[in-house]
Amino acid sequence: MSFGSNSGRTRSGSKGFSSKEKKQRRRKQEYHVHKRALYQETGRPDPAEVKTRTILALDRLGHQVLSTEPGGYDLEDWTRSLNSLLDDFQEKVGADLLGAEFVSKKQEALSCLVPFSADEIDSEIERLTQEEAAARTAVDEAQRKASSRLASLREERDASAKELRAQREKLAEVKEARQSRQLFSRLLRSGPSTQQAETSVAALESKVKKLEDEIERARKARSTVTGDGDPEYIEARRRLEEAGNKLLELQTSKQDSLQLAHERAEATKTLSEMISALKLGGGASSDAEAQEG
Repeated sequence: MSFGSNSGRTRSGSKGFSSKEKKQRRRKQEYHVHKRALYQETGRPDPAEVKTRTILALDRLGHQVLSTEPGGYDLEDWTRSLNSLLDDFQEKVGADLLGAEFVSKKQEALSCLVPFSADEIDSEIERLTQEEAAARTAVDEAQRKASSRLASLREERDASAKELRAQREKLAEVKEARQSRQLFSRLLRSGPSTQQAETSVAALESKVKKLEDEIERARKARSTVTGDGDPEYIEARRRLEEAGNKLLELQTSKQDSLQLAHERAEATKTLSEMISALKLGGGASSDAEAQEG
């Protein structure tokens, strides 16, 4: 029984590979043999692989966001993770390959990670919190006074409007009586005088109009932050907003400082660059990876 030329195998029975593919396979096999021999000889994994994994882990650590909640993953936990990673790197690579200079440079890179003391900011936050509370109380009091004043003006207006209606009715009665008497008495031709009633009506109409205008101004003053509003209310609102803005800025600044985000990123970047520059061997690894590419 014979096989056609498309059977996918050579005469020797092996799969058909080009000369380049055979060389790549041989290099990979040699690389893995080198790794096993290195581990058996030294008891340590390939330094080049440890170096690559450590650099990747440093990059992740440099971008970690710390927790602001009590008991969460904080700066102390992060620092422990970093030290554990570096200790693991030193142990697996070996002090003979790293030297004393590595330890010295590592300590220098970590020197910027000094825990931040928030005592001063906390003291200022406490002061502003009290100031904000006092300003809010002042705003509430100003609003209460404005509401009370508005209610008082409305009561006075309603009372004046009621009196105006009564005076208008009285004026109408006087006019009606005057017209009736003109029919019966030439002596009383002029009839009862309407002057007093008309004067009272005019005065009340003017008063009601003034009260309406004052009510409108009081209503606007109660809700106006700037302009012609009540000065006491405006000042209280200004203090409240200013204290609130400063509090927000301080709290944000405190969280940024506690996170040490910039310092942590710089430290891990420095360590990563330092480790990248180390000559740890691993030529077989580099060769195999270059051939794979």
